[in-house]
Amino acid sequence: MGFTVYAIHGAEAGKLETVKAEMLSLGAPTIKVVDCGDHYMALEGSHRLAAAHALGIIPALEILEQNDDLDISGFDWFDGANWSATVYPAGEVAGELFSPAQAVDYRFDA
Repeated sequence: MGFTVYAIHGAEAGKLETVKAEMLSLGAPTIKVVDCGDHYMALEGSHRLAAAHALGIIPALEILEQNDDLDISGFDWFDGANWSATVYPAGEVAGELFSPAQAVDYRFDA
């Protein structure tokens, strides 16, 4: 059974090649995601998802449910000027991060 993960944005080509090289020695990445029913929304790891997909490596998922509390202050996309707090339900964060114009979906067949 496979699964689909939406990354926040596409990968930059130069960085993607670096991440792919690292992944070949480090193995499968772990990506924090939110369970959105028929897919997962990644909270991090756009380049790691792209690299894993390109290399045929199945990432390990750290799955949060929609109502799980999530402290967003440690993510690289966090900007205190854009958020009124640091803890939100994971589903709310996933909804805020998803942009049809930027998100990239990756299908993994386990």
